[in-house]
Amino acid sequence: MAVSITLRNIIKKYGDKAALNNVTMGVQKGHIHAIIGTTGSGKSTLLRVIATLSAPSLGSGYINGLNLGARQNQIRHQIGYMSQDSRFEQSLTLMENLTLHGKLHGIAQADLHNRISGFVTRFEVAASLHAFPHEVSYGTRRKMEFIRAVLHNPSILLLDEPTASLDQNCKELIESFLREQKLRFTTVIVSSNLDQVERLADRISILNGGRLVADGTLQELKETDRENRILDVTLSETHERDFNILDASPHVVSYTVNGNHYEISTEIDVPPESIIALFQDRVVEAAPRLLNLTDIFKKMIKVEIIHE
Repeated sequence: MAVSITLRNIIKKYGDKAALNNVTMGVQKGHIHAIIGTTGSGKSTLLRVIATLSAPSLGSGYINGLNLGARQNQIRHQIGYMSQDSRFEQSLTLMENLTLHGKLHGIAQADLHNRISGFVTRFEVAASLHAFPHEVSYGTRRKMEFIRAVLHNPSILLLDEPTASLDQNCKELIESFLREQKLRFTTVIVSSNLDQVERLADRISILNGGRLVADGTLQELKETDRENRILDVTLSETHERDFNILDASPHVVSYTVNGNHYEISTEIDVPPESIIALFQDRVVEAAPRLLNLTDIFKKMIKVEIIHE
């Protein structure tokens, strides 16, 4: 399988602080590659380096065989980039913004209008086409920004939190497009929605403090901890002593608590009944499961996950 993006020992410093610290990774052509991590882990910085919007302090990279440091103009014409922030020209209508973008990428007028018409119909924003950016909802702006990123048919698609804070319909429209058109693009997506990453990504990179701490398919990441599983336990009431009981249990690897819901990591051969017995008659529901991406991420980064 051909590799579209290659990064080698990328370091990006801001003063004495390294936002990226020796990151090496590759993205295969036609794959959806997700980058996940906590706030400040370097996800958006890495995306900007790939987009040639931020030059690395050290290291090298190639985008479709083009040198990241020497061929920036050629690379930019092959990239569709959607940032977290709106980058529309506020004095132009959304139609004018899209038209300007298309012309900058050399799309012929007739073809450009056909493309815009097709996209705004698919993403249900045709009625807002002639409005100014500040006159439409956040969801409409994000869909228009996604349209702009794919309008010139780039070979590389870079998406920074494309569906964050959007309603379910908006998310589904974008996700279904990415699935249907998967082979048309090489996609790198930064997302804090780990359920979305599980649905879409062929490969996942985890950043922590600017370092790449894990990289692989979802199955490969799961197999790094194949000896454990999770027991989801819901209690009718919780007691302070529960923490001491869990800490003292030789069968409990780790646990997290959210109200009266406990996620308890155990060795895979530990019978669920032995954990349930710790809570006596307060268990409302208990279900064992294998680790998912959220569990793996929490274990590696040691943070709580907020689902969208």
